[in-house]
Amino acid sequence: MKKKAISMLILMIGLTKTSAQIGINTPNPQAQFHIDGAKDNPTTGVPTAVQQANDIVVTNQGRLGVGIDTPTNNIDVDSGIDETSGIRMRRLPSVTTLATDANGNVISGASETAGVSVTKQRLIVPNSNVVVTSGSGKYSFRYAGYNATTLLNGTWQIRLNDGATRQFMIWDVEFGGGTDSGVNAAVYRQRTTPTLIPGTWVNLDSNIAGGSQEYNIYHVYDSATGTIIRFTCTLSNMGTTTAGIREAMIVEEF
Repeated sequence: MKKKAISMLILMIGLTKTSAQIGINTPNPQAQFHIDGAKDNPTTGVPTAVQQANDIVVTNQGRLGVGIDTPTNNIDVDSGIDETSGIRMRRLPSVTTLATDANGNVISGASETAGVSVTKQRLIVPNSNVVVTSGSGKYSFRYAGYNATTLLNGTWQIRLNDGATRQFMIWDVEFGGGTDSGVNAAVYRQRTTPTLIPGTWVNLDSNIAGGSQEYNIYHVYDSATGTIIRFTCTLSNMGTTTAGIREAMIVEEF
């Protein structure tokens, strides 16, 4: 009676044993344990790459294959899409550096004492839709509010992307080039302590980017997390007219 119950259970879950191999949704297992998620593998022969995309296997070497029936490492994942890993870590969003702790656990490589993430935008025509976000995903920057004809007189802005409303400390050092806006190659300095609301674009300070040869370095301190952001931005005239003006941004998160 017990044997009949076990046999019926095996049939109900679609499990077939063949030559010491177990297949679920397939009578043609390619490894010791094989699940064909879409039940689209052939009854004989080797499944195609498309058919393997929904498969999970465990080989007799103890290797786990996801999306691939012939894993060559202990864990082998094939997303089927170039430049896409197929692995997601839900609690480590936008981390640019991974590391392991003393117990071998995978963790974020960024900390208060080590690690820095860098994101950048090379010289392009000024466009407020171009946004550069820090490695953690928490801070975004852009150039906006500029004159549509001259592409000047805009402001560099920051947006807080998560957490609660909180105060920041921002230092701005600007190097003016030539005689743009009467700067005469002088150094401009300003310190502000704005309170930022998540999801809202705010000017980094009252400094207007009025010249086409201006170079700014902002140091942004998040008082709640201790994070330091170095935001380097510039407007450069790459030609002889306003049509040659370009913006560039670099965001370093410490």
